[in-house]
Amino acid sequence: MTVLMLQPRRNISVKRIGWRRLLTLALESRQDPVDLKALYLVQERLQQDLLGCEAQLSIFAAAAMSYRYRSRLRPFPQQWPSIDHLCHTLSDVPPLSILNHELMHCDYMSCSPNVSRLLTDVLVEQGDRVSLSSLRPCEFPELYAHLGMPAPQRTPTQIFEVRLGKGNAKAEAYFRLRRNNKESVRLGFYGCKLEKMYSLLNDQYLTDGKCIELTSNVNEALARSKPQAVLGGSRCGSILRCVAVVEFVFRDNETSPDKQHVLIREAETMQISYLMLYGQSCQEREAEVQMELERKQTGLKLPYWLGGFEQGTISLSVGLLIVSSMSNYGFNFFRLLAHVGLHVLKRGVM
Repeated sequence: MTVLMLQPRRNISVKRIGWRRLLTLALESRQDPVDLKALYLVQERLQQDLLGCEAQLSIFAAAAMSYRYRSRLRPFPQQWPSIDHLCHTLSDVPPLSILNHELMHCDYMSCSPNVSRLLTDVLVEQGDRVSLSSLRPCEFPELYAHLGMPAPQRTPTQIFEVRLGKGNAKAEAYFRLRRNNKESVRLGFYGCKLEKMYSLLNDQYLTDGKCIELTSNVNEALARSKPQAVLGGSRCGSILRCVAVVEFVFRDNETSPDKQHVLIREAETMQISYLMLYGQSCQEREAEVQMELERKQTGLKLPYWLGGFEQGTISLSVGLLIVSSMSNYGFNFFRLLAHVGLHVLKRGVM
């Protein structure tokens, strides 16, 4: 005989959700349809210059993901309600090479509506005002000769021509100024982090009214450009440094005593003509940092070696000073002994 054990009924509290909340959740979870016309325009830009689109998206992403985005991402895209929503969508953007391959095979459903809208804003609408056109490596020497500049000691991985579209008020103001002051047109170089480049290309004013300092040495400009990590999957590189080739109208600008540096205070007096990018992978950057550390350690090897002999350092230095002072001829050899002895004496005292 089977005995059924009845368990006492438990009081389970059920949280009720009002119909207004249910409607809100339903609207939030609903996927908006993909704008096929916008995706077609994006595909057209990708097929025209995929590398230029990757560079343009990398510059935009570097400005958007910076903690100084309020001054870097200018003008801010008005269609996005917040920077968090924008950065979240950026993280969903696939590599443009993969996206271009999918669009070529008519796979339009792999791109979400938000990603489609973001790429339309950056590559199409912004591209109508400012776009980047990639140059082939074989064209680099011709560009150097055209600009009358020496070739950089370190060859850029990519060079892009900055093309300006119609309706760009900043470009139109510069072209009018340039037309009336052709004899005052000069060329300079500006090296900076990639996140600064977005506002320089798109904003009508310099950031917070500050000036920028141009140099006549492209290698010095590269040294001033700090590396910055960007979106993965780009052929430009995972870590980028940039140098802008700037054309400007000289109007009694403040210059350095050696005339190698000039300050630009008005955005309408300058125009970025070309953009040189120096891309690296994470492994290449790690190897470069390791080489720099080894070089610094090699330069400090002799002082550390001399400082290791704590007991005999002072005696050695005093002996070198005495030997060098015993000569009345003042030969360079004894002068060198005196210099080394004084240096060792300082190391021993410290």
